[in-house]
Amino acid sequence: MNKAKDLIDAVQKRLFTNTYQLQRIVILTAVVLALTVAGFGGYYYYDRYHRPQPKIAASSIEAAEKAVAEDPQDAAKRLNLAETYLANRRYEDAIAQAMEVNAAYPDDQRAWFILGIANALGGRPAEAVEPLEKFLEANQDAEMPGLNKTLQSAAYYLGDSYLKLGQPDKAISPLERAVDWSQTDADAMYKLGMAYLGVRAYENAANMFIQATRFVPNYTEAYQGLAAAFQGLNEPGLVNYANGMAAFSTKDYSKALDLLLQAAQARPDFAPIFSGLGMTYEAASDLQNAKTSYEAAVKLDPNDFTANTGLQRVNALLNK
Repeated sequence: MNKAKDLIDAVQKRLFTNTYQLQRIVILTAVVLALTVAGFGGYYYYDRYHRPQPKIAASSIEAAEKAVAEDPQDAAKRLNLAETYLANRRYEDAIAQAMEVNAAYPDDQRAWFILGIANALGGRPAEAVEPLEKFLEANQDAEMPGLNKTLQSAAYYLGDSYLKLGQPDKAISPLERAVDWSQTDADAMYKLGMAYLGVRAYENAANMFIQATRFVPNYTEAYQGLAAAFQGLNEPGLVNYANGMAAFSTKDYSKALDLLLQAAQARPDFAPIFSGLGMTYEAASDLQNAKTSYEAAVKLDPNDFTANTGLQRVNALLNK
C-alpha cells in the first residue's frame, strides 16, 4: 500500500503542470468568446494553441474598456469586459469587474461563472468553489448539458478546484458530470481518475485513466495515474503495462518495450498490452513485430480501436 501511496503522491505533484491544462484553457476561451460574441467577440480571433495576438488582444480589451467607461452602470458591458479579460488571461482584472457586478446583482449567474473560472485559473481554488457551486446548482435542470460548454467548464473547474484543495471526495460529483456531459473529454476523465485515486477507488480510477488514454494515446500523466491505480489493485503486471505506456508517451521506446514485454508475460489476456506493443514497435519502425502485436490485440478484443487502426496502417506500409 505504501508503494501505491508513493505513486499517487508522485502523480498528484504533476497534476497541475501537465500540457493538457493549456488545451483546457483553450476550450474555456472558446466558451468565453461565445459568451461575448454579441459584444466584442468580432474584434479578435483566438487560435487553438496560442494566445491572442497582442495587437488584436489589445484592441478587444480597449473596446470593452471604452464601453464600460461610457456607461459604467451597465452590468452587461462590465461583464463583457470581465469576459474579455478572462479570455486574455488577465484573471485579477476579470475578478475585479465581476465582483462589482456581483455586489450590485448577487444572483447574476454570468458573474458567478466568471468569478469561479477566473479564480480557478488564477490559482485561487478556495475562492472558485462557491460561485461555481452556485452556477451549477442554478443550472441543474438545464436541457442538453452535453451541448453546453459553459456548464461543462463550470463542472470541470469545480472538480479541479476541489482536487487542488486536497478534497478528492468532493471533486468526484462535478467531475462525473463533466465526463457525462462531454464523453470525449480526456482531461476531465483524467481528473476524475485522480479523484477516484484520492479516495482509493482504484478500479474506477483505472477505468477512467484507460478511457482518457483511448482519446489521447500519449497522455503521460494518465498512464502514471493508471500505474498508481494498478498498484492499488495489486496488479504488478498491469503496473508494468502502465509504466511501459508512460515510457512510450515520452518516446523512450526501449524502456517501453522492456516493460510491455514483461507485462505481456504476466497478463497475456490483456489486449491493451499488445496494442501498446504494436504502437511501440510501429514507432520504432519494426513493422513486422508491430503487425504481430496488433493481431494479438485484435484476437483478444476484436473491437480494440487502437489495434484495428494500427493494423490497417502497418499492413498498408508492409504492402507498399
